Amino acid sequence: MPDERYSRQILLQEIGTEGQEKLRQNNVAIVGVGALGTAAAELLVRAGVEKIILIDRDVVERSNLQRQLLFTEEDVGRSKAVVAKEKLHKINSNAAIHAEAIHLNSENVQLLQNADLILDCTDNIQTRLLVNDYCKKNKKRWIYAAAIKTSGYVMPILPEGPCLQCFMHESGVDTCDTVGVLNTITSSIAGMQVTLALKMMVKENVEPSLFYYDIWQGASKRITVKKNKKCQACQGNFTYLEKKENVKVIPFCSSGRYQIQGKPRNVQEMKKKWQRLGKVVDDGITLQFKDILLFRDGRALIKAKSEHEALATYSKFVGN
Repeated sequence: MPDERYSRQILLQEIGTEGQEKLRQNNVAIVGVGALGTAAAELLVRAGVEKIILIDRDVVERSNLQRQLLFTEEDVGRSKAVVAKEKLHKINSNAAIHAEAIHLNSENVQLLQNADLILDCTDNIQTRLLVNDYCKKNKKRWIYAAAIKTSGYVMPILPEGPCLQCFMHESGVDTCDTVGVLNTITSSIAGMQVTLALKMMVKENVEPSLFYYDIWQGASKRITVKKNKKCQACQGNFTYLEKKENVKVIPFCSSGRYQIQGKPRNVQEMKKKWQRLGKVVDDGITLQFKDILLFRDGRALIKAKSEHEALATYSKFVGN
């Protein structure tokens, strides 16, 4: 017998008892656990989705609290994926939620292989195009979503239809760090994304159209996207799946933090080394020392005024 908590949702003819069971059985991956990802994850868990994979490389910052709904002041400095898992388990203790505090790249993208549906909630265009390549190659369904300033976009992307690379490329993408973002638009776009996800999980057909919404202006439109004959992904050329990660720097949407992806480190040796220099916090996921947050996969998040300063700090305290 279905959990009583879903009684009002089961009354909907769009869901019903059969649809509710489909939601329970689906496995959903959420890439990015920020403003969109926290809202989407909470809505999915409350709707009855009990298998969720959370993927995010970042930690909670004070500037996130304006719009990232699952986080509170006491979470600052902790892994977003881990904190979100804890909060979601308090909503539904039966949910099987897996947290991956990693930077999704071509070497670990297979984490998505068990997902029936993938929600793009990241703010990184390279990660989006990686997800696009992976889903196109493996014939997986996913939903693109983005929000900036007072507007946002949502699009369901199906294996046989147009893909993200048909209309989007790496250059010219704003971030909330440079132009800002309103918290009501991130919640609204997440709601639209989750609604599409629910429809897809209960097997209702969806149109692969790009939805645009400006919450401040009260404007919305549906944009028809067609397959691009020059699209590399649609031609079977999955360039983002073939990219290998070297030591590279990625600026974060949250101001003043840079990610440096290096080689895996012996964390215990690094901890002993740093303890000779000052206080080290080991939370089981990361080592925190000065302005450095070091993950076990060799990735570091560093607070710095510039990319050059971040690289210098990495070289000095982590190594080459």
